[in-house]
Amino acid sequence: MSRFCSIAEARQASGLRLVCVRGVPSPWTEAVKGIFHVKQLECRYAAQAKSDEPEALVDWTGSTGVPVVAFEKEPLKTGWAEILLLAERLAEAPLLIPADPAQRALMFGLSHEICGEMGFGWCVRLQMLKTSMDHSGAGGAEFPPEVAARLAVKYGFNPRHVVVSEARVIAILKLLDDTLGSQRYLLGETLTAVDIYWAVFANLLAPLPEEMLPAHPMIREIYTTRVEEFAQAFTPKLRDHQRFIYESYLELPVPL
Repeated sequence: MSRFCSIAEARQASGLRLVCVRGVPSPWTEAVKGIFHVKQLECRYAAQAKSDEPEALVDWTGSTGVPVVAFEKEPLKTGWAEILLLAERLAEAPLLIPADPAQRALMFGLSHEICGEMGFGWCVRLQMLKTSMDHSGAGGAEFPPEVAARLAVKYGFNPRHVVVSEARVIAILKLLDDTLGSQRYLLGETLTAVDIYWAVFANLLAPLPEEMLPAHPMIREIYTTRVEEFAQAFTPKLRDHQRFIYESYLELPVPL
């Protein structure tokens, strides 16, 4: 039985629901899946189905963006931080937000550098779109022109942001590598949300093997970086941390 229900079914359901796009390992969505999995929260995945009206998602949420999290009659949630706070409220254990204020501030700061606007994921996506729009894939896969154009509008493709995005990706990778140091987790010896965020967002540079992440071949190619500076900054230590978090805590193979 499919783990996914239609948008219409999710809208009428109760409990915890997560709206996704099937077949695409968007790290923002995969992070939510990972957090819910670690906390053992029962959640229904929803995606556009043949039975749905074409505008079913927009009619419900007012946007075409995902992830969207619904819980009972509460307002819909789309931001990474508000979704994390909801998960922490629904399941106290294991804690993914540190109780110590300084550690909590560090966790949210690092998480923003990964998930937030002009953070790691945002800037890598800008580079992907630039490659597709410039047709400069150097032999690698690109988004089809019409898809790239649509995504550029959706995500506010700004040439000024593109100029700084490459350097920002490298700087954030260095920050994460320095923060990890010789520790098992980014904040020491305990799993926090930022470990999950890094593990799933690292797929934007080097996706997990097919048997672990059964993504469409085109998506896999697009996600595999061909920016040499990114590959160099994505250190073996960061790669090992990604694999450790997946193999120790997250669902494999990744349900897409």
